[in-house]
Amino acid sequence: MKKGLLLLAFFTFTAAVQAQIGVRAGIGSTNFSNGDSQRAFTSTTRIHLGAYYGLKAADKITIEPGLFYSGKGYKSLPLGSTNEIKESLAYLDIPVLARYVVNTNFNVFAGPQAGFLLARTRDNGTVKDTNAEPLGGYEVGAVLGAGYRLASGVNLQISYDFGLVPFNYYEFEVNNTVFKLSVGYTLPSKASKEKTE
Repeated sequence: MKKGLLLLAFFTFTAAVQAQIGVRAGIGSTNFSNGDSQRAFTSTTRIHLGAYYGLKAADKITIEPGLFYSGKGYKSLPLGSTNEIKESLAYLDIPVLARYVVNTNFNVFAGPQAGFLLARTRDNGTVKDTNAEPLGGYEVGAVLGAGYRLASGVNLQISYDFGLVPFNYYEFEVNNTVFKLSVGYTLPSKASKEKTE
């Protein structure tokens, strides 16, 4: 029992030393997408921002959970109408990424993502609707992307977020899709600080 507790304490300490915390923000081209319904929607630009926690799992692999505010939605101009519809959604996204380091600067990543709807505003000319029922309360999705890390700790990345399980949006079955461009900053880990001292 004592050996088990000591082993757990050792791994916890090692993880804390190797872990890296960072912040990230950027813009995304967001839309609804699913088969034929794609023609009804046009992409719009929304922001995202949040924090991540990188934990080294192997020599070239880091497990990176995160917590992000993500703007999603679309815009559309129905045929015969002069009122543009704007669907603005706010999600709390929780990705868990596996990041593979190709070389010192370049990396690729992928993983699942859970999204929880925080707010919704559908603007149809002079009519605003904040009822979130047509969208459900959560989303199951995934993330794919690539990143480039600078020596300063700043990182740049491009990613594609997409829903895996469609939800019913009025007469359409749709998924959220977002192409993201992000800038982040990774705080130095305890291990890297010790190396520079």
